[in-house]
Amino acid sequence: MRPYSFLMTNVILTTLMFSVPLSGNSQAGGKNMLNLVDLKGSYFEIGKGWGKVFEGKMDKVIQVELGVVAGYYGIPMEAVVELSKKYQPIAENYDPDFIEVLKGFASGADIDFDTLFAIRSALELLFFSGQPSGLCTSLAITGTATHDGDTIIGQNIDWHPELPMALLRIEWPTGVKQLSLSMAGIWEYSLSSHSSASPYGVAATLTATPDETLDVPKVPISCIMNKASRQVSLEEAISVFKGEELNIASFLLANGKGVIEGIELGLNSFEILKPEREMLVHANHYVSERYKVKDIFLQFVPDSPLRYERLKELIATDYGKLTPQHVMKYFSDHSNFPKGICAHVDPESDLPPSATLASVIMIPRQKLMYIAVGNPCENDYIRYSLN
Repeated sequence: MRPYSFLMTNVILTTLMFSVPLSGNSQAGGKNMLNLVDLKGSYFEIGKGWGKVFEGKMDKVIQVELGVVAGYYGIPMEAVVELSKKYQPIAENYDPDFIEVLKGFASGADIDFDTLFAIRSALELLFFSGQPSGLCTSLAITGTATHDGDTIIGQNIDWHPELPMALLRIEWPTGVKQLSLSMAGIWEYSLSSHSSASPYGVAATLTATPDETLDVPKVPISCIMNKASRQVSLEEAISVFKGEELNIASFLLANGKGVIEGIELGLNSFEILKPEREMLVHANHYVSERYKVKDIFLQFVPDSPLRYERLKELIATDYGKLTPQHVMKYFSDHSNFPKGICAHVDPESDLPPSATLASVIMIPRQKLMYIAVGNPCENDYIRYSLN
């Protein structure tokens, strides 16, 4: 690691404290407000401003994310970085614009690009090391399921605790605007809008099927998700996911016109999930019949079906009158504690510690995000606007 230094950039970057506490859980009380950082310019400039948000914070990210893989393989973290380099050429060919963003991030955060790319490849490295940990429960609801017919999409983000997060309001060179919750530079959860299409949000959960072509490098899923979220419309975002032959991750997407759709990636193919009664729910196991028998992640997350069924049960209780406040309450649910929908560290688990790092609820039509930083049972949701 090089010493951190202050680097000037001509990217437009402002920091605002924009917050409206809103909680559907009487137990919540913390108000962990995020700085809302505005970014625009070239891809490199946006990346540089993004990196500066995490300047001085990346040592812990590196130690946690790459340390898990290094510990499993019994190799130094420098060797993990070398291991990730096999993904670089295909990622550079796949999305050169995002590579420019990552180069800018590395410059702004004052870390080595190869180390940053290894962090961006964390899911692949963790999955193929055999040491994944459970993450995320998501939903998308609309129409007759909700109180006013509006669309709601969101999830609890379960990952390694206490990693730094930031909220970015980005204007990309293509004209797409985003609210993007950045999880330590590893992964983003975005609400995207373009003047020519309905705003849409994307939720992500980890699933996995066997890969018989481990020696064939593939684009890291974090890069694919970022590209999907930079598209003009939900339909174009779905096309990005369809275009890649992968074995990791599933997604729910929803736009402001009431379109909700899911996609599961597995067996180097995909399956589309259509809503039932205008709702979709997902956790860390496959729901499509095609992939169920090949699900190799479920052994690590036996709580996933419990979270999935519990969330469906909660939605059914208030079906037809669902509001963001209802979803906030559901995301604070502790059935099957400590690995409920609101997940806490399990002290008896042999896997790397995981818990709800943040909870995100998006209302695409209104271009709003509600975010609780940390467990939503303990922290208020704060409202942020893309406008």
